[in-house]
Formats: sequence, C-alpha cells, structure tokens
Amino acid sequence: MESITALVACAAAFSLSYYIGYNVATNGTVAAMMGGASGLVFAAMFFVMTVAIGMLVPDTFDPRQLGIHFIVLLPLTPIGSAVVAAFAHRHLERLEARRLPF
Repeated sequence: MESITALVACAAAFSLSYYIGYNVATNGTVAAMMGGASGLVFAAMFFVMTVAIGMLVPDTFDPRQLGIHFIVLLPLTPIGSAVVAAFAHRHLERLEARRLPF
C-alpha cells in the first residue's frame, strides 16, 4: 500500500513538472527550480496524507515502510521533477526553433 501511494505521488509530481516545463516556465533554470519545488511539495503531501489516513484508519499503513518511502521520496522526487521539467522545456525550445524560417 505504501509503495502504491509513493508511486502515485511520484507520478503526480512528474506530470506537474512536465506541465510546468512545457507550458509555464520561461527558461530551463526556472523550469528546473519550479519542477524541484513541485517534487518537494508532493513528497511532503505524500507524508502528511498517509499519516493522516493512518491515524484515521488504523492498520492501513505500516509506519516503518511509510518512513522508508518518505526518506526515499524526499531527495529523489525533487531531483527527478527538476530533470523532467528541464527536459520538457528543452524539448519545447527545440520545437520552437524548428519553426523559425532561417
């Protein structure tokens, strides 16, 4: 159960950072910073929501596994989200460069 929720949080962070890099950011550095911030927010939301659900519905999550997944998500999700956002913005820049007439 903990692995599934961690994967959902990671996929949500990556999809938001792809959207940020492709539609919102003005350059690659801003895309990476905004993607990293979204990854950090989703890692924190994962922890807060799973702890809240674990308190409301006992024996839903294993606290040790929840802590391990949070420790793994905390550094990897912002780094991965920053990379996804930077590559999405780079892809957008290449697409726009192809449309130039010269």
